[in-house]
Amino acid sequence: MTWPAVSRQDLPPPRRPRRQFLPKLVPPRRRADTVRRDRLHALLDEALEYDVTLLTAPAGYGKSTLAVDWASGAALTVAWLSLDEQDADPLVLVADLAGSVRQAFPDALGEFVQRLEAGGVPAGAGALVSELAAGIQQEVDDLFVLVLDDLHVLDESPEALAVIDTLVRSVPMNLRLMLLSRTWPALGSLARLTAQRRAYALGARELMFTPDESARFLDQSRVGSDDRADLIRRADGWAAALAVMVDNYDPERGTRGDFEFILGQFIDQEVLERLTPLQMELLTACSVLPTFDLEFAQSLTRNQQAGAALHELAQTNRFLTRLSDGAGEGEWYRMHALVREHLLARLDREQRPRLQELRRQAAAICGRRGMLVEAVNLSIDAGDWAEVVRELYDTREALYQRGEWRTLAGWIDRLPEGVVDEEIDLGLVRARLAAKFGQRQECLARLDRIETHPLEPEQRVRALLYRGVAYRDMGRLPDAVESCRHARQIALENLDDDHPVYAEVDFEEGVALARAGQLPAARTRIESAAFRFEERHDQYNSAESRNTLGNVLFEMGDLAIAMSDYTTAQRRWRLLADPQAQIATMNNMGNVQHMLGELETARDTFEAVVERASRIGHHRYEAYGKEGLASVERDLGRLENAITLYTVAIHEAQEIDDPKLILAATFGLAMCYRERGEFPRARTLLEHGLRSAEQAGALLHQTRFRMGLGATLLAEQAFTEATPVLEQAVAEAEESGALREQALARMLLAAACFQARRRQPALEHLEKVHELTLVLGYDQFLLADARQITEVIEYAAARRVGGEYFRTLAVRIRPSEAGEHDAELPAAFRIRAEAFGAPRVSVDGRLIADMEWRSERSKELFFYLLHRGRPLRKEEIAVELWPDVTPKQLNSQFHTTLYRLRKAIHPQVVVQAGGGYQVNPDFDIWYDAAEFEKGIQQAEENPPGSEDWANGVSNVIQLYHGSFASGFESDWADAARQKYEAMFLSSSLALASAALRRGDAAEAARMAEAVLAADPLNEDATYRVMQAYAHRGSLDLAARAYRRLHDAMRDGLGEAPSKRVKALYDRVLSGEALDEPID
Repeated sequence: MTWPAVSRQDLPPPRRPRRQFLPKLVPPRRRADTVRRDRLHALLDEALEYDVTLLTAPAGYGKSTLAVDWASGAALTVAWLSLDEQDADPLVLVADLAGSVRQAFPDALGEFVQRLEAGGVPAGAGALVSELAAGIQQEVDDLFVLVLDDLHVLDESPEALAVIDTLVRSVPMNLRLMLLSRTWPALGSLARLTAQRRAYALGARELMFTPDESARFLDQSRVGSDDRADLIRRADGWAAALAVMVDNYDPERGTRGDFEFILGQFIDQEVLERLTPLQMELLTACSVLPTFDLEFAQSLTRNQQAGAALHELAQTNRFLTRLSDGAGEGEWYRMHALVREHLLARLDREQRPRLQELRRQAAAICGRRGMLVEAVNLSIDAGDWAEVVRELYDTREALYQRGEWRTLAGWIDRLPEGVVDEEIDLGLVRARLAAKFGQRQECLARLDRIETHPLEPEQRVRALLYRGVAYRDMGRLPDAVESCRHARQIALENLDDDHPVYAEVDFEEGVALARAGQLPAARTRIESAAFRFEERHDQYNSAESRNTLGNVLFEMGDLAIAMSDYTTAQRRWRLLADPQAQIATMNNMGNVQHMLGELETARDTFEAVVERASRIGHHRYEAYGKEGLASVERDLGRLENAITLYTVAIHEAQEIDDPKLILAATFGLAMCYRERGEFPRARTLLEHGLRSAEQAGALLHQTRFRMGLGATLLAEQAFTEATPVLEQAVAEAEESGALREQALARMLLAAACFQARRRQPALEHLEKVHELTLVLGYDQFLLADARQITEVIEYAAARRVGGEYFRTLAVRIRPSEAGEHDAELPAAFRIRAEAFGAPRVSVDGRLIADMEWRSERSKELFFYLLHRGRPLRKEEIAVELWPDVTPKQLNSQFHTTLYRLRKAIHPQVVVQAGGGYQVNPDFDIWYDAAEFEKGIQQAEENPPGSEDWANGVSNVIQLYHGSFASGFESDWADAARQKYEAMFLSSSLALASAALRRGDAAEAARMAEAVLAADPLNEDATYRVMQAYAHRGSLDLAARAYRRLHDAMRDGLGEAPSKRVKALYDRVLSGEALDEPID
C-alpha cells in the first residue's frame, strides 16, 4: 500500500507537540482477578521470532488484558502506547511513539524528541518515522517490545495509519511490534511481512476464552455451581460479556431480576449501536440461523447488498466470524452466540410475527437445500407443527437406521404434548427410542399412555413389540417372549401376510429367546426375520438380523455358519457406513477366533475393538472388547491380566447398565479366582451371578454359573456336593441347545464321578465330550478347565477314550502345569529401567516405544511401583497418580493403566502380594536410581577424599543423565527429583574439591561445570570452577564463570553473588587467584 507523503506545507506551523499524558505511555495495571492464559502466553513467546504481532478481535475479548499479563512476566522490556483520537495527527503520533520508547529507555531518543518539539523535522512523515526507527536501532541496546493498544482508533485516519505502516515496514532489529486492534488494520506492509514469515496474527478464535479459562474466571466469583455452565455457554468465549454477567449476578436470585436487562444494555452499547441500519437489519434477519451464507442473507433480507455488508462486518470484527470455505459451498458465517441470543429475544419481544415468519422462510430454504436438521429445528422454533410432523413421518425410518436416535428423539420431545397424543405413530417411535436408550421404565410409561387411546391393529402390534423389548432389557425374559407372541397373534388376525411388522416381531422375539437360552427357537425366529428383511431390501435390519443370528449360532457352537453371517452383516454395515455396528460385529468375530483357538488373532481383534470404540466414544463396545481380551488372557494362563480386564469390564458395564455383559464378565472373573485357588471369592461371585441369571430367566447364563459352582466345588475336593450341581448344569445346557456348555459340563461331571470312584459314568461322560467336540469341530473352550483336572484327562487318555483325542488334549494342556510365570518368562528375560533424563524401559535390550505404553501414566505407574519397592494398595497409588479422580472413576482408570503396563512389558511384571500391588520380585530388573543411591552409599563407606571414595563416586554419578523422570509431574516424582539432584550436586562438588586438592584442575572444572549445567545458580560450583580455571592460568574463563553466575542471579533472583564469590572474582581480576592455595 502507498500513502501520500506529508510535505512541510501540509503540516501545521511548527509547534511543540502536546505534553504526553503519562498514563497512555505505561501499561494498564494488571488486575488481581486476571486469568493467566498459558496457551496464549506461549504463542506470544513464540511470536517474538516475528517482527510484528497483531492481536485483532472485537471489544472485550481480552486483547489488552492478555498483553498486560504477558508483559508483567516477560523477560524483555515492554514499552506501551495506548492510542487515542489525538494520534490521528501524524506529528502527534510520532511524538507519542517516541515518548513510549523514552518511558522505557529514558536515555534514548533525546535529541530526536528535542528536534521534534522544536519543529525541526524532515519534510515528510515517512522520513520522520524512518529517523525514529534509526534512532531506536542506534540508541537502544536491548531487544524490546512496543505495544500499540487500540490501533482501531486510527481507522479513519489514513495519514496516521501510514505512519504505523512505515514503522511496520522498517521495524528495527531490536524492536518487536505488538498491535492490538478491534479491526484488521489497513496496513499494506502486513501482507508482505506475513508472506515473509515476519508477521504473526492472533484473531478472535484464538483470543476467545476456552471453557477452562471461563471456569477459572468464575472460580473467583460468587456464581453458583448450577449457573456456571449456562454462563460459560452464553458468553461463548467473550470475556467482557462474562465479566458483565458475573458483576451483575445475584447469589440469591442467580440470573433473574435485572441481570438480563443489564446484559442487554451492554450488548446494545458495545455492538448494536455501532452498526449501520443495513448491518443491523442483516444481523437481525440472520439471527434465526446459527450459521448462514450469502444466499440466506440475501433471501431473508431481500437485499442484494447483503454480501458487501457481510464482508464489512467480518472485516471489522463486529461479532461475525467468517468460517472456513466449504468445498464449493462458498463462504459461511457465524454470529456470536450472545449477540444472536439478544437479537432473537428482542425480535420475540417486539416483533414476534416477523420472527416466526423469518424462521419459516429459513426452514423453507434449508429444506430446498437438503439441510434437514436445520429445516426441522427452524420449523419447531416457528411452531409450524404440521410441517414438523410431515418431516418426521418422511424421515423417521431413515434417521433410525442411520443411528441418529438422539436427533429423532429430541425433535419428538420438542413437540407439544397434544400433538404427540394425536400422532400415535410418533409416540410409538419415541417409546421405541426410549427402549433403545436403555430407558426401560420411560418406554413402558409412554406405552401405557399410548394404550389409553384407540389404536389401529398395527399400532397395537408395535406397542406390544416395544413393550417386549423393554421387558427383555429389564431381564424379564418370559414376559418379553409372551409380549412378542401376543403381538404376532394380533398381526395374524388383522394384518396382511406380507406386512413388514412380522419381520420386526420375529426378530425381537428371537433376541428374547436367545437371551433366555432357548437357542434353537431363537435361531428359527431370527432366520425368518433375516429372510423377510432381505426380501424387502432393508439393508439396516437385514444386517442387524444377520449379526444377531451369528450370535445365536455362536452360542449353539456352529462357528462356521456364525462367521458367515457375521461377514454378511459386516459387508452391509460398511455399505451403510455405520462404524458402531461394524465394531459390534468385529467384536463378535473376535469371539469366533477365540473359540477356534486363534488366540493371537482374537487378541488383535479385541484390541482393535477397544481402540476404535474408544475413538468414537462408544463405551459399550469398548467394554465388550475388554471382556473379550480378558477371556483370551485367561486361556493363555495370564490370570493377573485377565482379572484386571474383567474387573474393568464389569465396572464399565455397570456404568452403562448392561446386564448381559455384567453376567459374562462376572463369570469370567469368578473362574479366574477359582483357577488361582481363591475359592471363597470365586464362589461368592458365582452364587451372586446365578441368582441374577435365575431372576432374569437367562437359562444359558444359569448353566454357566452352575458349571462354575460345580468346578469350584471340584477344586475344593467337595466331590459329592459338586455332582448334583453339575448334573443340573448338564440338563440346562441340553435344554438350551448350547453344545459347548454341554461338553464342558459333562467334562466337569466326569471329573466329579472319577473322584467319587464312579469310573464307568465318568468314562461315559468323557465319551460324550468327545462326540460333542466332533460335532463342533473345535475344543478351545475346554482347555482352561481341563488344566484343572489333568488327572481325569490323563485317565481318559490311558483308557483310549475317543481314540487319540484325550491323549492329544493331555499334551496340549501339559505345558501349563509348571505355572503361568515359568511358562511365560524366558530364561534370558532382563528389564532395564532408566529414570534419569527421559524415563525409558528396555526388555532384553529392546527399548519399549512410547506407543507401546499407550499412555504416559502406564509408564509412570511402573516407575512408581519400582521406586517404592513394596506392595501398595490401590488407594495409596491413587493418592500419588490420580489425586483428583473420584472413587467411582478410579477402578476403571487404575485397571486400564495396569493392563497397559503389563502388556507393554510382561503379563506378570506387576503382581498382587501383601494386600497390594508391586513389581514382581522374581524379575531381573536393573534400575538406575536404585543403583545410583546404592553406589553413593557404598562409596561413602570409604574415607572421604580417598582414592577408593573418588573412584566409587565418579563411577556412580555417570548414571545421572539428567533430572529424575523429567516427564512425570506427580508429587512423588518431584520429591525424588529433588533428592537425586541434591545427591548428584553434592557428590559432584565433593569430587571437584578433591580434584583441586590433588592438583587436577581440569577434572575439578569438569565436575563443577556438570553441577552448573544442572543448577546454574549454584555459587559453590561457580567458586570451584573459578578456582580451577585460575589454577590453570585461564583467568578469562574464571571471570566469565563469575559473570555468568552474576547475570543468572540478577535475572532469576534479583540478587548478586555472595561476598565470598565476589571476593574471589576480585582476586581473579587482580591476578592474585593464580597462586592462592585451595581452601
